[in-house]
Amino acid sequence: MPRWLATIALALLAQAESQAQRPPALSPEEARRLETAVQQNPNDTAARSKLLDHYYLDRTVDPTEAIAARRRHILWLIENAPENALAGTSPATIDPSGYSLADAQGYKLASEAWRRQAAKSDVKPAVLMNAAFFFKTLDKQYTVSLLERAVSLDPTNKEIGARLGDEYALIILGVTLLNRNGYPLRADRALAQSALANTAREALRTSRNPYALAKAGYMLAWQGIIVYASGQIAFNPMPLARSAVDRAASLAPGEAEVASAREQVLEFERMEQGATRSQKDAPRAVQGSRQAALHSTTSPSAAPPLAALPAGAAAASAAPANTPAKEDLAKITLGMSREQVLKLGPPSARTSMDDGHLTEIFQYYVNTSPVGTVRLTDGVVTSVQIP
Repeated sequence: MPRWLATIALALLAQAESQAQRPPALSPEEARRLETAVQQNPNDTAARSKLLDHYYLDRTVDPTEAIAARRRHILWLIENAPENALAGTSPATIDPSGYSLADAQGYKLASEAWRRQAAKSDVKPAVLMNAAFFFKTLDKQYTVSLLERAVSLDPTNKEIGARLGDEYALIILGVTLLNRNGYPLRADRALAQSALANTAREALRTSRNPYALAKAGYMLAWQGIIVYASGQIAFNPMPLARSAVDRAASLAPGEAEVASAREQVLEFERMEQGATRSQKDAPRAVQGSRQAALHSTTSPSAAPPLAALPAGAAAASAAPANTPAKEDLAKITLGMSREQVLKLGPPSARTSMDDGHLTEIFQYYVNTSPVGTVRLTDGVVTSVQIP
């Protein structure tokens, strides 16, 4: 049943994506003009930001060119303006592997530069936060240590507390890959069962930082629904999410951000309770969820039930009647093309995400029961999950 919650969450994410503001595309002439501006004035943050967005988001740019340009701009930021907010954004990160803009050498250089900045005796909390953002999925233990140091330097800073709670949630859920909007693309069960995850759980039990608890609870709820429903973790994170936001509310009664996070977790709880109703009512409930999902993706003017839900998924669709059976899905192998998969029949729900490479998730149901999930990257099957 939690898979129906994932369908609802993906639809809400799709609606948020439809409303998201994307930076305008740059022509080659505009990009050259901005590069010249940055050369003449390295502190022109506006121009550098547009260029980083351009190389990170524009898929028409040759990856070799984009990788070299991104490395140059990101290293300059780390070495010369590590406290600048731009240094702590997704376009200013480098992954060593996994997608078209991956840059192993650039990651090595950038990670070394961040560690040098973080090791300075007079380091500022903003620098520690930006460094933590760079390492958040690739070195979680180091990320936690950076954020705990930042909290010790500025204990009342809400944003630092929230970042720490976010990292606790990533560790507990075992999330190892996010898109630029925080949508979890991959989770590792071993990490979710590790000693580091146990330490993060204990931190939620003992922490007295309401902002860390509130953010952790919220992320455990919406990210947790997705990774749990897709079978990437073996436990339902909702009870832990509820416990975290309840503790946050008790520590900071009347705090608006904390109250908002708690209410959104309660909304996810209500969705979960609706999805686990009796078998007699399940077909009607599932159909209603699918209709609501379709409505939310085709009516971008409607206000989302969870106003603060991050954007991430790009599309979700209602289930067709001729969905492939489990025996058909067993024929799907890694490396199979998108066209070959679709020849078996259309998926019940389809979600697409673009984070430098196109990721599609096909979900299949027969008579309201889940029969499989197929993940494709750039038109090629990379994962098949059959319950």
